[in-house]
Amino acid sequence: MSQEKLTIVPVTLHPSNQKTLAPTSSPSLAQSICTIKTAYAEVSFYSGVEEHIVRTIMRELKNS
Repeated sequence: MSQEKLTIVPVTLHPSNQKTLAPTSSPSLAQSICTIKTAYAEVSFYSGVEEHIVRTIMRELKNS
């Protein structure tokens, strides 16, 4: 078993009644490698994102 320290990244999705969501930030001018759009959220992933972050976000989207 690996002894690598894990970083816990808290993620909370809040419902929004807005029809459009403005991007909160854009890492440089890099193009996202994946964008997930739901009725209440838009999540973009960029190259180099760690797998555990993607898993956490996907789990939260599934549970919302």
